[in-house]
Amino acid sequence: MKALRTTLAALFVFALAQAGCRGRQAAQNTNAAPSDANGAQQQQPAVQLPEGDARTLFEFGLDAYRHDRDEVAVAAFRRAVELDPGLAEGYYRLGLALNVTKQDEESDKAFEQCVKAYEKRTKKDPKDSDSYYLLGICQERLGKYDDAVKSLKEAVKNSPAENDDKYFELAAAHYKLAQYDESVRALRKTLEINPDNFPAQELLEQAKSGAQRVEEFRKRQQEQMRKPTNSNSNSNANAGNANAGANTNSAPRANSNAAVPPS
Repeated sequence: MKALRTTLAALFVFALAQAGCRGRQAAQNTNAAPSDANGAQQQQPAVQLPEGDARTLFEFGLDAYRHDRDEVAVAAFRRAVELDPGLAEGYYRLGLALNVTKQDEESDKAFEQCVKAYEKRTKKDPKDSDSYYLLGICQERLGKYDDAVKSLKEAVKNSPAENDDKYFELAAAHYKLAQYDESVRALRKTLEINPDNFPAQELLEQAKSGAQRVEEFRKRQQEQMRKPTNSNSNSNANAGNANAGANTNSAPRANSNAAVPPS
């Protein structure tokens, strides 16, 4: 009888243990991401964004971007420009966030929209230095360095106060075009305004090296132009042969100094 009670108790404990395992497994299945009919895991739910206008979404995206929540930032900036298609800085920030998340094609599209939006602003207000500045940056991002130089020159010209960031971006655009002398001048101005602009210090050394390489190349070209070419050497040799023939009473040849071998 005692053995029977022991056996029944053991079976009861085993049953409880099995029930507990099934309960934990059910909880895990409940918390897991849902799967489709083929067993493939479905995508997580969409990012939860706050209610509000474009500016609210934009500020939310900025905060997410600063805290490295890049996917949230992308979603917030997308929603912001949907609510306000004229929100130029929204396209700029969206382009940056997409670039960080390695969505290069989508990033370029955002920067293209950024360019269009800031072009509209600068047409309305040709003295809007900040709009020219961000327009130039978006153009740089798209590799449109000639356009960027024009925009950034306007940003510098119309700035109510000297701004080292604007001069630095102008210098960077010049540098991308291998316009090293112009880049050096803009970088020196950058450091005159802010001596602690370390990116400008670094780029200045690179621009100086580039300008030196260009100058050395020009000097080599000039030296090559001063040297007699093979054609001139042949011409001089032919002239000597023609004169020698004349001294031996040979028939005179027309145009004896031309670079043509004597017949």
